[in-house]
Amino acid sequence: MIRSCESFLGTTRTTVGAALSLVLALTGAAQAGDPPVRPLAFDVRAVPPALRPPGTLQHGLRWQDGNGENLVLFARAETRRPRASARLTVRHWLSGARPRLLREVKDAVEGCEFDLTAKFLPASFAVTDLDGDGVGEVTFAYEQTCRSDVSPATLKLLVLENGDKYILRGETSVKVSDSERMGGGYTVDPSFRRAPKAFLPHAATVWAKIVREDFE
Repeated sequence: MIRSCESFLGTTRTTVGAALSLVLALTGAAQAGDPPVRPLAFDVRAVPPALRPPGTLQHGLRWQDGNGENLVLFARAETRRPRASARLTVRHWLSGARPRLLREVKDAVEGCEFDLTAKFLPASFAVTDLDGDGVGEVTFAYEQTCRSDVSPATLKLLVLENGDKYILRGETSVKVSDSERMGGGYTVDPSFRRAPKAFLPHAATVWAKIVREDFE
């Protein structure tokens, strides 16, 4: 049995190797008095053990905004017995002397007998201030699937801001013949109804950039 489970846990209210791409896109005009959102260097060696998600830490993003210093950590854990399973975990912290967890995202593929995929897509990573409120948003996406053929993988793209989560759920686009592709569509989570207007067009633009999955 193959099972994918997704959970998002909130509270009450640069680079790790060459794979990490951090894009700072300040497309919103900040209100008077709002501090700018600015990127900070990320060093995996400086992450306290208590803040690390379970598994192997793969990527990290760090920036300063109106809330203070932000740290987003991306980790992957995998087991192979009796069948392959993999879990992805993302934690968004307000770091400093007394760190506070703003949001945790967890998703998993379990009981895979075939080829397991569970990976973050660094090309999707962005830190923005689209609504110009001096509080940064972080965008990221990941693929996950268990398959034995050339078929689309589950693709999810998230935008997190100040503990709030907005998500697109769909699948990758794969080539099935010289003239045909399969998949690539997504559904918009109702959470976007309460999001600032710029968030959904931004998410759709990032989706278009990462949706193609080409097998060699």
